[in-house]
Amino acid sequence: MDLALIEQLREFETPLVAEGLGALGCSELHRYYMGGEIRMLTETPQPVVGVAVTLEVDTSTPQLEADTRVLYDALDEIALTKIPAILVLKAVGSRPQHECVLGDGVAKMAQAVGCCGAITDGGVRDLAGITNVGFGVFARGPVANHATFVLRKPEGSIEVGGIQVSDGDLVHADSNGVHLVPPAYHPMIVEACILSRDFETRVHTFMRRSDVSTAEKLRYVDEVRAGHHTQCQNLVQQNK
Repeated sequence: MDLALIEQLREFETPLVAEGLGALGCSELHRYYMGGEIRMLTETPQPVVGVAVTLEVDTSTPQLEADTRVLYDALDEIALTKIPAILVLKAVGSRPQHECVLGDGVAKMAQAVGCCGAITDGGVRDLAGITNVGFGVFARGPVANHATFVLRKPEGSIEVGGIQVSDGDLVHADSNGVHLVPPAYHPMIVEACILSRDFETRVHTFMRRSDVSTAEKLRYVDEVRAGHHTQCQNLVQQNK
């Protein structure tokens, strides 16, 4: 993964990344964004962008002996890559509404080795402490405690937020939600975001006018969108 790509993508909000992917012709966009049940629980000054590191975690099944070795192994590997990572944690315990997969201790330890955030379909606690260190968390909601803490490495992809996530996936997330960026579009997504921002600025500015009709606004949007998509398709051709 290119560090420069991650650094540049922090400039754009997640919906703009989605707009860029659509203009580039990314098919089946529904496969790449998580559902609204996964929401931002800690504010960060910029979007959370990094490479997915996937784990399965059980924090809700009573009487299980805790086993956190897999987490420590994953953090050691992240430290070696020097690339910002995002922990993606699939909750697999027997009491899904009682999963509490992360607190401020794990967040601080993960941040120290290069993690910029975590995404889970479980719950999270210590939100004030996590926010204070600038660690981005996306989860179902707060949960105060856990019955155990058992982690394992999945054999393949995991499903979180209604989509499949694999190790190495490029993740972009902010208060609007969580989106993956498919590898085929890595070389052109930054420029597509710049073009999409220009498209949205032109359209939104025109939409504010009270001296033109709705029909005129729709025609303008169609015209500008056509030009925008042509520019993005040119990016695709240049990167073949």
